[in-house]
Amino acid sequence: MKQIEESGKTVEIAVKKALAKLGITREQADIKVLSEGGLLKQAKVVVTKKDTIGETAVKFLEQVLEKMKLTFVVELEENDEEAKLELIGTESGCVIGYRGEVLDALQYLTSLVANKDKTSYKRVILDTEAYREKRVEKLKVLAKNLESKAIRTGKPVKLEPMNSFERRIIHSALQDSEKVKTLSEGTSPNRYVIILPKENEQAAHKSERKKMHNFVYRSEKKRRSGR
Repeated sequence: MKQIEESGKTVEIAVKKALAKLGITREQADIKVLSEGGLLKQAKVVVTKKDTIGETAVKFLEQVLEKMKLTFVVELEENDEEAKLELIGTESGCVIGYRGEVLDALQYLTSLVANKDKTSYKRVILDTEAYREKRVEKLKVLAKNLESKAIRTGKPVKLEPMNSFERRIIHSALQDSEKVKTLSEGTSPNRYVIILPKENEQAAHKSERKKMHNFVYRSEKKRRSGR
């Protein structure tokens, strides 16, 4: 039940009765007063349950998919922190796109619309056929393989441009590595990760220390010869 009309001796009493029947709080409701009531008549209100961020997201996404002429059922799983939308259909490739680009774009647009004018932000996640989970596992394997390459060659390894979510996966997968470190460079949408062997970094530090030592030595020698 999304909407209910209720009456009571006062507007406040009528509202409380309607909220209780809908099982929602005042913040989750739109309240319209039909009658203030009086000595001989009761107050009347219509209380409507507001859509959650997840429900708003579902409605928007269904409209977009209809315009794309794609048939999907959108299932919603929502809590206080995030709203997960699972797209169930037979044309998953069309909504995933090349390495998830279409899915990411749909997720971004849906999140913007669903969170518009809301007092708090909620993360919106779109997925289909567990693509997100599979992609995460592939990126973890990729990170480990490229870590081995960087160690073997002793040279930095540059990955292709990735979105912020995928870059975080790479960074997280290698954050405890004793042999390499990761850096993000470039600007979106072409920002990418570099896997850098720590030996290179150590060698660079040694080189800098050696240069500084030689500089100090030469300066001291020059000072002494000038006495």
